[in-house]
Amino acid sequence: MYPNEIIFGITLYDIFMLIGIVMALVIYDAYVSKRKLPIKVHNFYLVLGVASIITGLIGAGLFQSVFNYIKSGVFKWGGITFYGGIITGAATFLIGLYLVGGRGFKEREHLTYFTHVYEVAPCCITIAHAFGRIGCLTAGCCHGAETDGFPGIFMRVAENPHGAYYVPTQLYEAIFLFCLFALLSYFYKKNKKINFIVYLLSYGSWRFIIEFFRADERGALLPFLTPAQAISVLAIAIGLILLFFRLKKRNAD
Repeated sequence: MYPNEIIFGITLYDIFMLIGIVMALVIYDAYVSKRKLPIKVHNFYLVLGVASIITGLIGAGLFQSVFNYIKSGVFKWGGITFYGGIITGAATFLIGLYLVGGRGFKEREHLTYFTHVYEVAPCCITIAHAFGRIGCLTAGCCHGAETDGFPGIFMRVAENPHGAYYVPTQLYEAIFLFCLFALLSYFYKKNKKINFIVYLLSYGSWRFIIEFFRADERGALLPFLTPAQAISVLAIAIGLILLFFRLKKRNAD
């Protein structure tokens, strides 16, 4: 892969990250436009999404610094972690939704259309994450174990700048995320209203499993679990709780 600078300090990793962010915004605009939200509501959620992306990137770096501290005992800024970005981005979104939105929409009109955004958000997150994982592949981070041949590919990684063959867990995850994006888009088009549940259960399960094949060790929050696995367990638990209440509501109806 090619982790080197291309021009002005920009790498392929940066380019794919930018593509992912742009695609997330494009998908939001394209999908939600079909639901014909009032323009003020549509733009409010778009701006809120941009703010969530910015704070999410900051949070992703902060969480990675915490993981670096867990692993080495040194609090060092460097790299980002997906779950950190999701947590801080979601917190920003909720704060903006209720505090800023509560003042900007006196009749709380924006909450009337929240379910549309709630269902499209997993599509946006997934497509952005898929391109981000391709960026990880080019940078040589988030890789699997070293191997002599197939299914490994040649990479230069932080711990081995000369390069070797590693299992491309980034590529496998990108493929999974593109497939999940297609599934979530189908559910959104059919108005199934299960996207968030499907996302939490699907990605939580995938991330828990793929962590066993990752070789970029990041310390542990709980015994026998990586930080990502611990958060994956929480994501799956939340998904199961939401599924339980959805089934209960459907049976009651």
